[in-house]
Amino acid sequence: MYKKIPSTVSISSADIAFLHIGKNAGTQITHLASQIEESAGVKIINCGHETKLYMLPEGARYFFSIRNPVSRYKSGFYSRKRKGQPRIYNEWTEHEHLAFTRFEHANDLAECLFRNDQQGHEAAQAIESISHTSRHQIDWFQRTGHFLSLTPPLWIIRQEHFDDDFSELLNKSNIALSYSDLKVSKDAITTHKNDYTEVPKFSELAITNLKRWYARDYIFYELCESWMDNNRGD
Repeated sequence: MYKKIPSTVSISSADIAFLHIGKNAGTQITHLASQIEESAGVKIINCGHETKLYMLPEGARYFFSIRNPVSRYKSGFYSRKRKGQPRIYNEWTEHEHLAFTRFEHANDLAECLFRNDQQGHEAAQAIESISHTSRHQIDWFQRTGHFLSLTPPLWIIRQEHFDDDFSELLNKSNIALSYSDLKVSKDAITTHKNDYTEVPKFSELAITNLKRWYARDYIFYELCESWMDNNRGD
């Protein structure tokens, strides 16, 4: 019989865990969470990028956010290219240094994926070396594949529908606040937004390759949306 893995995160029954998948509006969510605790007394704990669902205590209330995989890849690539600046600073690993030396832009790397030559091999190694691009969203749910039916979240926030989904989260969590009561940050530094003014747009080849590379995340996104459609307004 499969044994339950002991929890590695301490969360009380009154708290709500935010399962923080990288590059999915987590900074904005954390900004709003501090206001919720101050105004409504409900503590939302940011579990950090390393916490997977199976690490939460049994019965913990939680939520998470998701994002279109191509958009998330782009954000992750340039966030790490800037070493997290200007909001934070995290030096490149040796592997990231090599990846950004070989590929200046996200489109360059994406176009080379699946090529059966040296550039293709370099691209596959590079995308797995950059911390954000190496992680698939579904990886946060390893060992808990049936979580939507067995241990469902309070709600899911899609980065593309942030306002509506966060409002529904407040409702599902029985938090005595409306979304209009909260102050959403518009500051690029606070929200960790990238400036893509000088960034090349993705080619059709790049998008096709990324959809293939992140195929599991596209399926995962669809699963989440289907669950949301079936549970909206309950």
